[in-house]
Amino acid sequence: MGFVRSLFGICAVLALILGALPFLSHAWPFVFLGGMRVHIVIAAAIFSLAFLALVRSPWGALPLAAALCLAAWVGWLHYGIVQPERDDGQRYATLKLIEFNMLYSNRNGAAIADWLEAQNADIVYALESNPIWRHLDALSETYPYCAGCTRDGRSDDLIVLSKFPLQDVSIMSLGKVASNRFIRSRIEVEGSTVTLVAMHLTKPYFDNFQQEELMQARRFLRAAEGPVILGGDFNSSLISPDIRAFIEALGLRSHAHEPRTWPAGAPSIGLPIDHILVRPPAHIDTLTRMKDSLGSNHFGLIAEISIPVGPLAETGGAKAGNP
Repeated sequence: MGFVRSLFGICAVLALILGALPFLSHAWPFVFLGGMRVHIVIAAAIFSLAFLALVRSPWGALPLAAALCLAAWVGWLHYGIVQPERDDGQRYATLKLIEFNMLYSNRNGAAIADWLEAQNADIVYALESNPIWRHLDALSETYPYCAGCTRDGRSDDLIVLSKFPLQDVSIMSLGKVASNRFIRSRIEVEGSTVTLVAMHLTKPYFDNFQQEELMQARRFLRAAEGPVILGGDFNSSLISPDIRAFIEALGLRSHAHEPRTWPAGAPSIGLPIDHILVRPPAHIDTLTRMKDSLGSNHFGLIAEISIPVGPLAETGGAKAGNP
């Protein structure tokens, strides 16, 4: 029994240390841990409860108290980037947007294309979109406008499908790992200009590449004004230190309840690493996960987003801060 008690105590302390490390440094190992803090906090709480049950001493409650403090801090990090309430005095138009990392080697392209047609969305951010390339002509009947749908210079297969004409399209590379992983464009929605941004970040455990990509993305977006809808595969949760700094610098906000999107084979214990963010006064009304991943290792996200239109919309929307 003494060995089991010690084992739970050691595991609780180790989990608490791992949860605290991201506060100490922005080096990539700590950033990687920062994206998993929710899971680490849950593990710390479970080990601490088991340790307390075995020790049956007031001192045995110390790891649990520390785990609860860490949980409160992680909760504060999350709710600090949640979008404000929508202004009911403003008139809005609603956009339906899909973000989906389809998995480059996925052989279910026809099923994915059929699903996209059935969804009848306004905008689609398609990552690793190789599975649907042979179906783009058919998809053009539902989504007549496309950014990134040329084979020239294509690398990561990031494309944007739209029912709205895409203006000022820019396809750029964020770093050295992969090219053409960032698409910026604009659409007009009942007289309001909306900036659309789709991007795919490198995994956080590949040295400092993700941090460099986030800095580049900030530079690409620092002049953007008004409502912004940014979506993509960040390969990390929003409470990762670098991701959170990126969100705050650009004035972006998230939905209060983000679905877990990866891995598709274990959704109940997965991570929310695919995201749809907006800059107010745009507002995410609903955010759900697709029911079937259709052969991908990610679940796609489906969002309904309110865009302010009319005279009051002209006063909304901030300009991104300097990086």
